[in-house]
Amino acid sequence: MGLLVPFHGADAIWGPSCQYSAVLAAAELNQRGGILGRQIELLAADAGGDPDEVVERARDLVENQGANVLVGVHLSSVRMALETAFAGQIPYVFAPLFEGSAQLPDVFTIGEVPARQFSGPVKHFLDTIPGSRWYLVGNDYIWPRATHEWIKGFITAHNGVIVGDDYVGIGGDTRDILDDIERVRPDIVFESLVGCECVPFNRDFAARGFSDTIVRLSGAIEENTLMAIGDAGTANLFCAAGYFSCLSTDENRDFLDRYRAAFGASAPVQGVLSQSCYEAIRFFGTLADRAGSLSLEDLKGAVEGLAYDSPRGRTVLRAGVACGPTYLARAKGTDFEIVRRFEFDSPA
Repeated sequence: MGLLVPFHGADAIWGPSCQYSAVLAAAELNQRGGILGRQIELLAADAGGDPDEVVERARDLVENQGANVLVGVHLSSVRMALETAFAGQIPYVFAPLFEGSAQLPDVFTIGEVPARQFSGPVKHFLDTIPGSRWYLVGNDYIWPRATHEWIKGFITAHNGVIVGDDYVGIGGDTRDILDDIERVRPDIVFESLVGCECVPFNRDFAARGFSDTIVRLSGAIEENTLMAIGDAGTANLFCAAGYFSCLSTDENRDFLDRYRAAFGASAPVQGVLSQSCYEAIRFFGTLADRAGSLSLEDLKGAVEGLAYDSPRGRTVLRAGVACGPTYLARAKGTDFEIVRRFEFDSPA
């Protein structure tokens, strides 16, 4: 199993958490006989940085090391390069939340699409602050841009107002955007900044005093990133996701107990992106069992209506979309606390 997680770049901040969760998932499946009677061997490659370079690393896993399936937790720009390079050749599970764009039919996506991830949380704030004014800021690639298009349509349909929509390249300077936020003074800033890109922006946002009066809602800040931002930068900061480490459910408590028993109390914290890595391996085991084969065509024929369990509860695949709960959480220092749970049962 080729494991594609970031070892460098903006998204590497949650790379170690992904590695640990993948090892746990593979070990647990191996204890039960593996996948179709075969033991899982993880073959890792760096999914950070230039997408074309990631394709070459993945090609080495497939052509030289014998990977039968690819599992990826990385940026959507990398996903687009991989799905083109390996179309029709090998099963590829893309685990994290993503923009829900039309992917090639050989890619299995299990992450939250914008309708699932944001419908409930955004409506929560539109109800709390009627007629609220929103400023959108994200990194300049496919996930933020496509997500912003969905968000803008949803906000305007529910009587909110868009007062800004801006992007910054990976590694870019957000000071001009912060200046614009200071000028416009929105009620809510929606963030689709990723990984360590979130850290300077949110620190500077709070240092300028904006967090006293402006709500921030992120789609990508997970537990590692929240810790990196630090106590002083997280007031009035919320995140929408299908998983948080603080979830008080039997499934999550059991998962974290097994995780700590395996790796100790100081193991990297789990969040929505690393949990999706664990979930992807469990998903593929369930899918292969249902298909009775590792054939790409058999797997594609078995995916519709597939239900599987993970630390965030039960997920069902309907029309290529993973359906299940989403949560709105508020930062409390460098921890999250759940505010609300929302159900998403249909991609329609």
